[in-house]
Amino acid sequence: MSTATRVPRRRSAAGIPPLRGLAPLVAVLVLWQLLAPADDPYFPPPSRWFAALGELDGAGTLWSPLLTTLVTFVIALVIATLLGAAIGVAVGRAPGADRVLGPTFEFVRTIPAGALVPVAVLVIGYTRSMTIAVVVVTSLWPVLLATRAAARQLDVARLETARVLHLSRLDTFRKVVLPSLSSSMVLGLQISAPLALIITIVVEMITQVDGLGKQIGLAQSQFQAATVFGLVAVTCLIGLAVNIVAAALARATRRYAA
Repeated sequence: MSTATRVPRRRSAAGIPPLRGLAPLVAVLVLWQLLAPADDPYFPPPSRWFAALGELDGAGTLWSPLLTTLVTFVIALVIATLLGAAIGVAVGRAPGADRVLGPTFEFVRTIPAGALVPVAVLVIGYTRSMTIAVVVVTSLWPVLLATRAAARQLDVARLETARVLHLSRLDTFRKVVLPSLSSSMVLGLQISAPLALIITIVVEMITQVDGLGKQIGLAQSQFQAATVFGLVAVTCLIGLAVNIVAAALARATRRYAA
């Protein structure tokens, strides 16, 4: 008697599970819209959020801060990823340096972003460079530590094979080391990306440097609750997009490393 084998269907896009997972949030927002008083000064319904964002758009104070925050975030994330990966590979492949620098890494990575802001302001000033520096220093650690751990456990047989094949150092790094470490690097990137976005917003709020965080701080100081909720919703949408892009990059990296 033959038995039929069921072949599971593959999931289509990786963006579907996160979007499907937003159903509870959408339900909460719908209930909020239906139950909240229209003139509630503290918890305005979502319809007022969009109206407040429309007012910012009309005043020309929405898209420019949003673009500033996005540019700052992308620059800082790229620098943090490259710097963290480079240091992680260098330290992970050098046991002596790993033992010497390990305690320092554990100490520095626990410093909160808020504690670095006054020092960065004193040294750099109230500029975008200051924001980038704080974001880089506080968000490179997931990439650095993940890459360092993977470099310490790099398969020796692969390196011996490259040596037997007389590959140059560049070819060994490009064909052996990088594919072996890429998954760990991207895993660190997936953790660093939302962290970098949060720190960018927080630093802009604290220092009032141009950006979305500054607009949130100004709206909060003027008790414009609808504007604050609207800008926070925009930030959440950016974070969702960042997570989807990071997940797509992780899938592509797994295929590259396979």
